[in-house]
Amino acid sequence: MTRAWAVGLDMGGTNIRCAAVSVAGDVLLIEHGPSLASREAGAVAENIAAQTIHLLATARRRGLGSPRAIGVAVPGPLNVHTGTVMQAPHVAAWRGYPLRCKLEALIGRKVVVDNDANAWALGEYWRGAARGRHDVVLLTLGTGVGGGLIVGGKLVHGHSGMAGELGHVTVDPDGPPCDCGSRGCLESYASASGLRALVENRLGLPPGAPLPAPIVDSEKNFSVRGLSAQARRGDQLALEAFATAGHYLGIAIASFLNIFNPELVVIGGGVAGALPYMRKTMTAQVRARAFTAIASQAKIVRAALGPRGGVVGAAYAALNPPARS
Repeated sequence: MTRAWAVGLDMGGTNIRCAAVSVAGDVLLIEHGPSLASREAGAVAENIAAQTIHLLATARRRGLGSPRAIGVAVPGPLNVHTGTVMQAPHVAAWRGYPLRCKLEALIGRKVVVDNDANAWALGEYWRGAARGRHDVVLLTLGTGVGGGLIVGGKLVHGHSGMAGELGHVTVDPDGPPCDCGSRGCLESYASASGLRALVENRLGLPPGAPLPAPIVDSEKNFSVRGLSAQARRGDQLALEAFATAGHYLGIAIASFLNIFNPELVVIGGGVAGALPYMRKTMTAQVRARAFTAIASQAKIVRAALGPRGGVVGAAYAALNPPARS
């Protein structure tokens, strides 16, 4: 007997995860492929469609039948009501790009498109650390910093569907320039790219210069995992970098607590594994800046779903779509 399910696709800067997710939130089947994000706009959309179609074929062979809905999560601000990507940090060609229309033409089915951090937030709300909660702030600390807001049990999209860019709140007006065009954003400190910049600054290195061997991976790219390992060994540079990131993360979280009065703040993404080295300075700023009555009621926890959070949330978005325009 076939099971009711939806497609959840989560596109990152390098890879795509595409999954069949049951209407209860269980991942029944998952496939992986490249994002090909450096290609021209239409080719990136064609790649997403091709991976979706491949999953549909695999699902049919395994007796799952057809999905109830298809959800696609992509990086960057987008108008969730029209499915238009305004800009995307990993896809330079997507500027006012009508992604939903393109995907629907290629796949031949209706598609729901949402921001990747929103999808991750929905995944944690549906089946993860925020399950059963109604007011939640979710932060994903990866290459950049994304966010999602659950208020009254509903994802907050805002007027044009672009709410929740929590990584671009200003935590230091005189801080370093951010890719978004502002200065001193949370993303400039509490992301992998922000941590790299902190290390470069501390060592007096120009941006992109070779880094010490213990904090790069096999391809010589900056590694948060490597920096965390150094922190475990008591390395002062690593500890200082994480303490600085935690300081600014705490400033941002205090503002989110005062604005939204959530039950829970959920932190996920690749940088979240270093939370033990950020928690002291983070907690100090939360206590100093948030109303005590609000902060005392909110818990700050790690995300529970890991890398599957995005596909689970994309499927949830597909099964519970916003009104179309």
